[in-house]
Order: sequence, then C-alpha cells, then structure tokens
Amino acid sequence: MGIPPGTHTFGPENGTLWVKTGRGGAAAAAGHDLLIQVTGWEATLEVGEAETSVVLEVDPKSLRVHEGVGGMQPLGDLDKQEIEQTIDNEILKGSEIGFRSTAVDTAADGRLGVQGELTLGGTARALSFELLVDDQGAVNGSIVVTQSEWGIEPYSTLFGALKVNDEVEIVVNAALGEAVGEDWSPEWAEWEQVPIVDPGVSSFVWALVFFLYLWLGMAAIGVARGTALIYALLASLAIFLYVRTRGMGREEG
Repeated sequence: MGIPPGTHTFGPENGTLWVKTGRGGAAAAAGHDLLIQVTGWEATLEVGEAETSVVLEVDPKSLRVHEGVGGMQPLGDLDKQEIEQTIDNEILKGSEIGFRSTAVDTAADGRLGVQGELTLGGTARALSFELLVDDQGAVNGSIVVTQSEWGIEPYSTLFGALKVNDEVEIVVNAALGEAVGEDWSPEWAEWEQVPIVDPGVSSFVWALVFFLYLWLGMAAIGVARGTALIYALLASLAIFLYVRTRGMGREEG
C-alpha cells in the first residue's frame, strides 16, 4: 500500500520494539536467549511530497526482559530484574539511544529503504535497514546491530565461559493509525521452550562445566595440575551449592 502523506507517530500504544539476544561460550547451554521489550520509545515517520524521514528516540532505562529461552533453569522475576539492572548499569549506562534518517527511498510495494545514523552507547554510526508497510497498514522491520561497533562490550560471566553474542537483533512491529494489544507479540517471538531439567542435575552440570573450565584454564597457564585440581574442585562445589539453593527460577517473595 502507499503510505499516506503526513506525520505518522508510533510508540508502545500502537507498536512494539524488541531486542533479541543470543548466547555463546563454552557454557552457552546454561544461559538463555533473551527477548527484551523496549517499553519507552517514540518513532516519527514524516511523509512529504519530496522527502520522507524517520526519527526514533528510545528511553535507555525502559528495557524489560519479556522471556528467556533455553538454559537449564527458568528465569524468575528476580532473575529478570537483575538482568535489567545489569543492562542499565553496565551495558547502556543511561546513554542516549536514537536514530535519524539521512535518506529514505520509497518503493511502490510499500518498502522503505532507510539510511541514517544510530546513536548508541555514546557513539554515532551509520546504519541502514528496510521497513515494509503491508496492505493492512502494518509496519515491520528488523536490523542486526553489532554491539562492539558502537563501543559496547557484550556482557559475559563465568570468566567468559558464558556470554551474550556481539550481534543482537532489533525488531519493530507497528500499525498505521491502529493500536495493538499490550500482550501482542510477533510470531517469531513464540520460541520453542527447551524443557527444564531437574534442579539437582542442572546444578551438577553447572559445577562440572565450571570445574573443567577452571582446571584446564589454570593448567594451560602453568599452574601445577594438583593445585589447579584442588582450586577447581572447591570452586565448583561452591557453584553447585549456589545454583542448587539460589539459582532455580527464583521468584520474588
């Protein structure tokens, strides 16, 4: 469909903005792929006779963990809150997030080729993507952003054995002149849930992975194998007890 001329405004009242992350590292199986919803944002699509522009502004403190897929244990409410706090304090640090187009190419089939500048983590870099407006007025688009290109170091834990992939996917779904329900989510967000294993088994696997990582790592840098074995055993026992008692899908009580 052709996009009507004028100013079209989008936000949480008539659209959704998602961030999808993946995981890597030797202990990737223990982590989660995250679907994060941006709850504070506003986009403006200005369609004129001679020129079209796109502007996006995002509240960096409005990211909320919608769900986590995979892993050996589910994400509880406290887990989600801790992830959100880490995003605020260690990843985004309250820095400006915004996009302004420098050129927009329109096609008869409703496609918009958008070129512009994304500001993220205090760095502004060129970015291009495509938006599609279908016959029902739905606006959809996605882009893969490499965090390190904007000076953001992907989050990692367990000495790097579990880390967030450098590339994250940003997806926008909105509607021209229509509201979408609060619980609406794109079809791709309905990920297949991986069965959660028994708490004792998951604790043991966590401890085993951590033990092997520490033992082999210390041996590789010249620590005596006997000493490395003792340290790795003690550390893995601590991990086992922590995960077994505190890490099993904690809920806020």
